This record gives sequence, C-alpha cells and structure tokens, in this order.
Amino acid sequence: MTTTTSTAVLASALTLAISGAVQAAPAIEAPMPDFTLFASLGALDIDDRDFDPEAFELEFGVNGLIKADAFKMRYQFVADVSDAVNNRDTGGTEGEDDIHVKEAKLIFPTHYGVFVLAPRSSSGVQRDMYANINLFEYNETHHGRITPTGNPIFNQADEGQDVLAYATPRWNNLRMVFSTLSLSEDNSEDLDVKTARLIYDNTALNLGISRVLTEKTVVGAGDDYARTALTAGYDVGQLHLGATYEINEDTFNNNDFDSYGVAARYQFQAGLSAALGYYDKDADNDDADNTGVVVQLKKQVHPNVSLWAETGQYDNSADNIALGVNLTF
Repeated sequence: MTTTTSTAVLASALTLAISGAVQAAPAIEAPMPDFTLFASLGALDIDDRDFDPEAFELEFGVNGLIKADAFKMRYQFVADVSDAVNNRDTGGTEGEDDIHVKEAKLIFPTHYGVFVLAPRSSSGVQRDMYANINLFEYNETHHGRITPTGNPIFNQADEGQDVLAYATPRWNNLRMVFSTLSLSEDNSEDLDVKTARLIYDNTALNLGISRVLTEKTVVGAGDDYARTALTAGYDVGQLHLGATYEINEDTFNNNDFDSYGVAARYQFQAGLSAALGYYDKDADNDDADNTGVVVQLKKQVHPNVSLWAETGQYDNSADNIALGVNLTF
C-alpha cells in the first residue's frame, strides 16, 4: 500500500470517527444568560431616627438554562449590595465590602420532579406560605433579613443556606416540596433544618400548609423548634385577599407564640393600587405581643418602574413611613 493510499485510508477513518462522535454527543444548548437588576430606592422615616434616603434593595443577578438532550439545568446567582450603599450612612465604613450573596442556586427540572442545590437561596417556605400577605415593600413579612426591611410579627426567615430541595411534579394543581438546610458545620448534625409543605394553586385559589423543624443541636436547646404555617389566598378580578397563620412551638428563647396576618390589594385603573394589611402576634410572654397595620399606595408608571408610599404602625415596634421607587429589568 502506498503512502498516499495509507493517508487516504487514515483520513477516511478519522472522518468517520469524528462524524460518529459528533452524532453520539448530546446536543448542548447554552444560550447567553439573562442579566437582571432590581433596585428599590427611597426615603425612610423611623421612630427615633432621622429621615434618610435609603437603598432598600439593590440586586444584580444572572440566570439561565443549559440543556443537553434530556438533561436540563437552570442557574441563578444574585447579589444584594444595598448595605454597600447604606453602610457609611449608618455608622460603618465606606461599605465596599458589604456585598451579600442572596442566590447561588442550581435547579434540575426532570420528569420526576425538580431538584435544587443551593449554597444560598431565598426561602421557598417564605415565598409559598407568606406571599398571600407579603404585599408590601418595606414591611415585608419575614424575619432575620440581612437588609433592614421586614415585618417583626413573623419568625420565618426569607433566606436559607446550604439548601437541598425536591419538589414533586404538579398533580391536579397540587405539589409537595421537601428541603433541608445546614446551619452549623460542627454540631454533629448534618441536616439542621427540615421542611415539608403541600401547596394547592389553581391561579385564582392558593392554599398551603408547611412544617419547619430546626434541630435542638443548633443552639444546644432541650427540644427541637417547630414552626407550622397555613395560608390561603384568593384572586378575584382586581382584588387579592390573603391570610397566613404561623405557630411557633418550643422556640429557642422559651417564648412560644402564634402570629397571623390578613392582607388585601385592590387594583384601580391606570396602574394604581392600594394595599392594606393587619398583623398580630400573641406570645407566652405578654411583653412580646405585637400588632401592626400596614397601608400602601403604589403606581406603576412604566412596565419597569413603580412608585410607592407605605407606612407600618405597630404597638410594640418602631413605626415607619417609607417612600420609594422600584426599577426592574
């Protein structure tokens, strides 16, 4: 066989091999990610504090989808830099190091449900169980938030760390979600928090029940801390009505309490809406009891811009008045 013939044979074999490999390789789709921005800036007046311009939230994010045949993976990364804006104003340094990672999450949708791996994630329990009453910008219904906004009535945090989660496929508008969180790496307990919830959602009617169990080893307590929440929401035309009830048992500060909230939003014409919420906390220690009323007016002036004015008036917390502009891309 001549050298020319051998070269031709090798070239043909290589061509066939490459062609076979290309056909066998999965078809990978990795489009450019979406870049997101959410900014909520305004002015805030709180009892015993000066009236002050404030960055309530300032978030930059990136998210996208990668597909390879049957394999799918969504990714989401979000950083909140509002503390970097506000820190010097509240007695800190220039604040350039105050960058808070809010989302660092991979999501794997399959025919058998959705799996989530998230070293840092916004709370799915807070989203599913409190969205029916979480109609406000500054007086949001959660506890333990990194940024200063938040309603002091409830004990559900709005973020979690070291999260593993699974959501079942939707069946007749029903789905179940299970998750675990790791809060401590040296307490001999791998799964510090376990959650389970059942959600029904047919767009107009939303119902849910959840259970969150935090291991006593997190703080060396005598009993595990259990939090149960129930929620209901109904959208009828321009009106949204919502209610959430939260039960806190064996709390780590030995002060069990129940909280509830009811809220409504009505959409007027030309992008104008009004929201009203009432919240109540009944604790074993009467000094920790609290009630609050929140009122908001909001105007959508552009698909990406809204203006709002809000006040929260509490029996046992600082009252506040906030004016803000939201920008979303």
